[in-house]
Amino acid sequence: MRDEIGEIQASIADYEVGKKLNIAIIAGPLSGKTTLLGEIERINLSRATGITFSEIVRDKKEISLPDDTKRIVLLDNCHFLYRKKTGGFDIFYEFLDMISTQERLFITTWNLYSWRYLNEVFGLEKYFPVQVVIPDFEKENLRFFILKRYGKEEIKFYNDKEAKEEPFIYVAKYPLELSSLGRKILIPVPKINIPYLKNRLLNKKETQTIEDRVFEKIYLESKGNPGVARRLWELGLDYPRIKPENIGQFSSNIELEYEEAFVLSLILSYQTLKKAEISDMIGSTLKVDETIFRLLTQELIFKDEAGFFRVRPEALHSVVAYMKKLRLVW
Repeated sequence: MRDEIGEIQASIADYEVGKKLNIAIIAGPLSGKTTLLGEIERINLSRATGITFSEIVRDKKEISLPDDTKRIVLLDNCHFLYRKKTGGFDIFYEFLDMISTQERLFITTWNLYSWRYLNEVFGLEKYFPVQVVIPDFEKENLRFFILKRYGKEEIKFYNDKEAKEEPFIYVAKYPLELSSLGRKILIPVPKINIPYLKNRLLNKKETQTIEDRVFEKIYLESKGNPGVARRLWELGLDYPRIKPENIGQFSSNIELEYEEAFVLSLILSYQTLKKAEISDMIGSTLKVDETIFRLLTQELIFKDEAGFFRVRPEALHSVVAYMKKLRLVW
């Protein structure tokens, strides 16, 4: 995230010489926006105040800044400042008014799908002229991101094929008919393993190690999303061993009733929601249990230890594709 940090620090430098341009950090779920904001806070510790919204904000006091707030304000998870329902934008209007009237610089984070919705409706770009969209990770960055938690050679990479491979040269027995003796005998003949040799030559890139194959599969399946990649790693790891064959593929066809799809789009757009928050936005407490149950049994969402519902990381890309198909997110 070196480029993104540089862009934000450049905007902070502009602010210090009188050019204030609020900043929006935008990313899909599990893409690292909170991590990026934390790094910005660490770099600017003496001049920044950080505030995190952990659930939907209902009281405007929660967005009131204390008197000792520093000149740069870091607000994490600003997608919790609205409720997607009629009358659910009072706090959001207060927020827009606050950032428009204060001299402080605001650096904020947003869920990608909430940002696109709010930008369409409210023209958020006017309030946040600097937008930093976190890109997908490159393969090597994903490898570093995952392995940095382990010691050198702590993880053992292996595969099923390795044990089954025949040697480069081996001995085969061929029958030879001896007419003079009137019988057959078996003669041992050294043989070159041609298929193996071909593979080695064509694949000089057999140079691709088992570790490379593990991370190739994780990269392709996660599409560069670090949170999804870590989940795939954890599912495939039989500590301390991991093999390419254990990196699963989770693409799936999703078929939902409209109300189930709408609830799933809310969970995707807020990243985490409690049952009461979902009930509030769909306007029904009666159907929410049944809807959540169906999403849970289809393994599209899970409930975390704090009671929030989230999209399962391994289902994220299938859920996003389905939501876009229904035009519930874009």
